[in-house]
Amino acid sequence: MVEAASVLAAYLAFALLHAARPERIPFGVATRLRGRRAWRVAARILAVASFSLSVALWGRVEGGPAAFLVALAALMVAATLFVLLAPIWPRAVFGLALLCPPAIVALSLLGARHG
Repeated sequence: MVEAASVLAAYLAFALLHAARPERIPFGVATRLRGRRAWRVAARILAVASFSLSVALWGRVEGGPAAFLVALAALMVAATLFVLLAPIWPRAVFGLALLCPPAIVALSLLGARHG
């Protein structure tokens, strides 16, 4: 379960990095965020935090360097998936990103009980 939470954290990290440019976000959010430097900085900081969480979650399963490499591979796969699907289904890829935080918490708690 922790592994799935780590992959979702990597997906969320790239979604936040992609959303640092408001014109890429669907749901009509771009008009409210355009020109706000605070959003761009916050999205990038949250992306780094989410990737760090992904590495930390893998650290519970693998050793230090292996955890970083697996999380980096998960980030690259998530980024590829996101970039390929965002032009076709932007609401779906960002909708999945919105579901990631509660799913990460739930899967982490489930994994904590079994490990």
